[in-house]
Amino acid sequence: MHRTFNALALLAAACIACSSFAQAADFPDRPITIVVPFVPGGGTDILSRLVAQRMSSELKQTVVVENKPGAGGTVGGALVANASPDGYTLYVASTATAMSAGLYKDLKFQPIKDFAPVALMGTMPFILVMSKNVPAKDLPEMLALARREPGSLTYGSAGFGSVNHVGMELFNSMAGTDIRHIPYKGSSAALVDVHGGRVSMMLDTVGSAVQYLKTDKSLIPVAVTSLDRSALVPDLPTVSELGPKGYELTVWYGLVAPKGTPLPVLEKLNIAVNRALENPALRERYASLGIETARSTVESFGTLMRADEKKWTDVIVSADIHLK
Repeated sequence: MHRTFNALALLAAACIACSSFAQAADFPDRPITIVVPFVPGGGTDILSRLVAQRMSSELKQTVVVENKPGAGGTVGGALVANASPDGYTLYVASTATAMSAGLYKDLKFQPIKDFAPVALMGTMPFILVMSKNVPAKDLPEMLALARREPGSLTYGSAGFGSVNHVGMELFNSMAGTDIRHIPYKGSSAALVDVHGGRVSMMLDTVGSAVQYLKTDKSLIPVAVTSLDRSALVPDLPTVSELGPKGYELTVWYGLVAPKGTPLPVLEKLNIAVNRALENPALRERYASLGIETARSTVESFGTLMRADEKKWTDVIVSADIHLK
């Protein structure tokens, strides 16, 4: 009986594997939809459409983008998490997706566990910018001031639970500082007050920061938040070089599919994304947005997603950040 059961189990597994490979061989035979969890026109939407256009050419099939904004991206996430796991409905996940697990307590899906990784589409660090009114000229001097006078410095963010909020709380934790949070409704409003000296500093995306730092002398570019120097601002040191060793905030963007999507289908999509990222026109447009291309395998992207979920959940719990 035991041998018969094992034989049947092996046969069933073989049938599933054959079915998956057959499905991948025919895939895709109809249009693919990429769900972007934010409004049209933003950075996430633009990079998604750039990739979708090139994927259409690689896969010889239409790839359309649909915007499903709401609740920090969780509306679109729930839609895709509950879609058929066949590779025809994809979701643009990001670092914000990894943070959602710790921020929201009543989600109808698990932000990382309910998705299967497809491929990275790009990465983007932040730049820590500081008001000229702060009596410090660089990161070491700012850290000395923050430690000497706890609570005297402030930082702006795009709002509670935003990436630059959670990223600065990691900074506070690793640097042993108490730089106070001032939330805004969007990064632009926060930047206005840093510019005016009403707030000491903030983390701003490279794509945004490089546009005004060339001419705006009221702000000091302190450091970039990637672990290694960014190719987009190679002369700017990293936070890890000058401050808390090992600090990193690198936003990633990637395509994911519903959990249970066959591996051969995921791998076929992965190849299409990686080839799309080789396109010179796409890479040039990425650079203008402050985004760097990043190749990945299905496995390496999955590892990154799980590691980031744990990392940011730990920060969120430690700093007692929570959203309804």
